[in-house]
This record gives sequence, structure tokens and C-alpha cells, in this order.
Amino acid sequence: MTVFERPKITTNTPKNYLLPNLTDLYHQGKRKAIIYGTNQLAEITYLSLLDSSIKLYSILTDDPSKKKFLGQQVLTLSEFTQEYSENLSYKNLILLCTTDTDKEKLSKEISKYKNIKNNLKIIYIDDILKTSI
Repeated sequence: MTVFERPKITTNTPKNYLLPNLTDLYHQGKRKAIIYGTNQLAEITYLSLLDSSIKLYSILTDDPSKKKFLGQQVLTLSEFTQEYSENLSYKNLILLCTTDTDKEKLSKEISKYKNIKNNLKIIYIDDILKTSI
């Protein structure tokens, strides 16, 4: 090692656990992601997406007063489902849920729209982190 080289420091951060999962999803054909939540875990998920081949499609929130997060436009779940149900061209989307949202409630809301349910895979980031740590 020369004087100018920095040693590689590897740490077990949430981002390091998310990247391999995002890579696997990319290899499964997933190309665009929606982040559900505007919390610290959503920020980590966003930063992980920047280092992956999956592109951010949208950020969703339960807070209708929140309009921007990390410089990106934010939609409510109802705004998203309405927009997405009208536009059938998007396929193979993933929804990266970073909130403590009731899983059953979220699945029920998504399942109201057949074309969304068939083209959207919901991934709970907490579940990835729990099995990785």
C-alpha cells in the first residue's frame, strides 16, 4: 500500500445489506423502485438505490402535507395508485416499504387495482435488515 491509498473499511451498515438485495432484484428484471416512507430508513434506501442499477420511480408518504423528500416529489399512496392505474406502461416495479405500515392494509390497498397488484412487488426493508443482521 502506498502512502496515498486508503485502507478499505468494511462495516455492516444497512446500506451494505440492502445493495445485494437490490442487485438480486435487478437480475430478476426489476428496473424501477418506489420508496414508501420519508424517514431515515427511506433515506438509506434512497442512497442504496443510487449505488444500484435500479432507478427511483417515486417516493410515497402517508403525510399529504409532505411534497418533497431528498429533492424528489412525494406522492400519497392514493395519488400514486390513481396515477399508476391510469398508466399501464410501467411493469416490474418494486415498492420498498420503509415504514411501520400495517402490511395487510398496504397489500389490501394495492390489491384494489389489478394492474398494480400484478406488476408491483412489495418489499419490506425491515424484513431484509432483520434477516441480515
